[in-house]
This record gives sequence, C-alpha cells and structure tokens, in this order.
Amino acid sequence: MEEVSSKIGLKVMLTVGMYTLVLSLLWIFVTEIMFVSDFEAYTGISYNDYLVSDPRFAELYIITKKMIGIMLCGIGLSIIIITHYGYEKGEKWAWYALLIIGGIPWLTFIVYKIIIGYIEVSMITFVLGAALYAIGIAFPAEEILGKK
Repeated sequence: MEEVSSKIGLKVMLTVGMYTLVLSLLWIFVTEIMFVSDFEAYTGISYNDYLVSDPRFAELYIITKKMIGIMLCGIGLSIIIITHYGYEKGEKWAWYALLIIGGIPWLTFIVYKIIIGYIEVSMITFVLGAALYAIGIAFPAEEILGKK
C-alpha cells in the first residue's frame, strides 16, 4: 500500500514541477495579460492609465513580475530534478528539499492574492498548484520519513 502512495506522490510531484514551469513561462512571456487585473485590484487604477501617467514605474511592475517568473522557472526545474533524482528513490533529503522549494512559493502566491485583495477566479491557478503540491508531498511522507 505504501508503494502505491509513493508512486502517486512521485507522479503528482512531477506534475507540480511541470505545472510550475508552465506558469513561469506564462509569467515571463504574457506578463501584461496575467497581471493587469492584479494591478488594478490593488491600486484601483487602470494599468493603461498608469502606463500613460508614469511609464517607468508601470514598466518596473511588469519587469518585477517577469523576474519572479524567471525565479519560478528555476523552482519548477528544481522540483522536476529533485523529484527525478532523489524523491523517486525515497530519499529524505529530497522530501525536505521539496517541502521547502515547493511549499514557500505556493503559500506565498496564495498570501499575495489575499494581501492585494484579489480573490477571484484567477486565484484557482495558485490553489490548484498548492493542492497538487500538498498531495505530492503528503502521500509518500510516511514511507520516506519512516525509513531508517
């Protein structure tokens, strides 16, 4: 039974890594589409109006989001690599590494949406990622952490 949990956790964690990678690419390449609504929800100002009135700071907002996308790309690749080389073998270090590497961004994304007050349908991407991550880390936890 525990072996089934480990296989489920492995597949889900690989899915989380790929999902994170895809999200990161969206953050990098379609930033304006993804974050205009966040900007408007937090500031109460249309992003296009802000772009006209203060283009440098408006561009800084987009550049910052792209940089987060680049970091997220590294996180997605790390999740995939750690899952493939350590988690698959049930190594404790891999479980702890994935706990930190995956846990921090997914929790941060949800807290970010709550802080800016934009709890809308778009938040589903973060909730889905966090749920998949929780399943992927929890299923094999007993088997991995119980090893001597």
